Amino acid sequence: EAIGLGTQGAAVAVFSGAVVSTVESGQTISGLTFAVSGLVDGANEVIVVDGRTITLGGNSSGTTVTNGLAYSVTVSAGTATIVLSGGTLGASAAQALVDGITYQNTDTDNPSAGNRVVTLTQISDSGGTANGGTNTTALAIGSTVAVSAVNDAPTLTTMTAPVATVDEDTQATVSLASLLAQGNEADVDGTVT
Repeated sequence: EAIGLGTQGAAVAVFSGAVVSTVESGQTISGLTFAVSGLVDGANEVIVVDGRTITLGGNSSGTTVTNGLAYSVTVSAGTATIVLSGGTLGASAAQALVDGITYQNTDTDNPSAGNRVVTLTQISDSGGTANGGTNTTALAIGSTVAVSAVNDAPTLTTMTAPVATVDEDTQATVSLASLLAQGNEADVDGTVT
């Protein structure tokens, strides 16, 4: 959350400077799997992968925008596992995809503070497994995004009746209790006291 009532924090790039290689020439990257752990805000937690905004609040599937990869999301116990498949990405396109992953908590007023950990867990290429070949590599490359809740200032917008009535040039004492009794106060982070 950014400072200010109803202010959205910007999406955060999760990785940078990725280096992707199939090792053998002529092969392409066909898939990538990663997990996002520490999820507690349901549909308010999103990632953007390959041009597609993906909500991490429940299981889903679809197709990414930039490279047309199939994706599936499985959410269990606060961790979303995202599987990308069907790719024919060259190394530079795969690097751009990884470096382009962003995370955002879209709860503008009261996101749950804590770490969200994004971990690349597997990459696959088009090399196949014939003759003892290996086309999948297990990974454990992580990045942590710290979500911070910001205490927004309370608001007081309208009065339903006068709080105090006095003659001109006369001092009046107004208590918080009288303001609360007549006002339209709110604090998205808690109670006005």
